[in-house]
Amino acid sequence: MCQVGGVDLTRASLLREMLSGTELGSRTTEFGYALRRFTTRRSGLMLFGPVDDEPWHLTAHLDDELHRAGVEDLRPSLVRWAPPPDAPPHLAIGLDRLKDAGRGESLLVVAEDTPADTLLERISDVRRRGTTIFSIGNGDNELTSLSHETLVPELLVPEGFGWTSRQVPEPQAALTEVEPQTAEGFETAQHLVSLAAADEEAGRAGWRRRLRNAIERLSGEPA
Repeated sequence: MCQVGGVDLTRASLLREMLSGTELGSRTTEFGYALRRFTTRRSGLMLFGPVDDEPWHLTAHLDDELHRAGVEDLRPSLVRWAPPPDAPPHLAIGLDRLKDAGRGESLLVVAEDTPADTLLERISDVRRRGTTIFSIGNGDNELTSLSHETLVPELLVPEGFGWTSRQVPEPQAALTEVEPQTAEGFETAQHLVSLAAADEEAGRAGWRRRLRNAIERLSGEPA
């Protein structure tokens, strides 16, 4: 089972249920749905990050979840700064991929720390070519200004949730009886986004989702 920072996919699914109705739950769902909606070209979802912290884990989570959901057209690509010559094909995608990016494609940038100018320059170039920019970060103004959609997990975690931006040596207060460890917010948000992107609802037209939600509110039962 895939596991990062102590948060495996089973626990992430449970957390998603627990967070339903909170701002964190809503925003990560909206973010994941937007990835599906704005990426219209096959293999058009690219992930990118700092040279010393490339988003391997989120790429793997998205790939696993989308494959499990049968969404093959959106399988993500990790764009690397300097892939080694002997890297396997799925890990050998270099910066030239960004030069080919365009409309109908999306670049998802993951940067927990303040991004370097070199990263911002690459993002700016891709945006000028018509690519939709998504980012998960720390609220950096420059990255936010370059992004069409941005997610700042630390600002969305509910009070008392046990937020930490880094791993902590000892567990904090339990979230529930079945969730005794502290959730690491930044990584947890990435799990939630990957789960949302693979939702059946994410692939439906916006009006269909709104109609379904309205029926559920009126009837009190899932439509």
